[in-house]
Amino acid sequence: MSQASATGFTAVLCTATGCGTGDEGTVAAPLLDVLRSAVRSSRHGVLVTTGCLFDGPACAMRATAPVVLVQACDARRRPTGVAVRVGPLRTSADVDALASWLRAGRLDPAELPARLLDLHRRAAAAPLN
Repeated sequence: MSQASATGFTAVLCTATGCGTGDEGTVAAPLLDVLRSAVRSSRHGVLVTTGCLFDGPACAMRATAPVVLVQACDARRRPTGVAVRVGPLRTSADVDALASWLRAGRLDPAELPARLLDLHRRAAAAPLN
């Protein structure tokens, strides 16, 4: 599922407690700073923070760690590809990989480490079950 280079993106960061907000044992705080930086360095990047992205039961079944939903868009903010569920992000290496992926601008899920696509793969497979 390759995507063309995006002009911009919307990154949606879950700030629910299940994603580690306020938990010093997670990478939630540094992730927010990294996302802000990636958005500032992007011409058409937008960061949105929100409550739970996936519903209580889905979050209860995974470890506490941040999740980000990324949607590629054009200069007029229209979606240009699939929304990619990135996470859970557990380490600073995960945060760095996400930041590099956003800055590269291609937003092809295949260019992320497999460990960061766990939720994305599950969501894609769910309708098949």
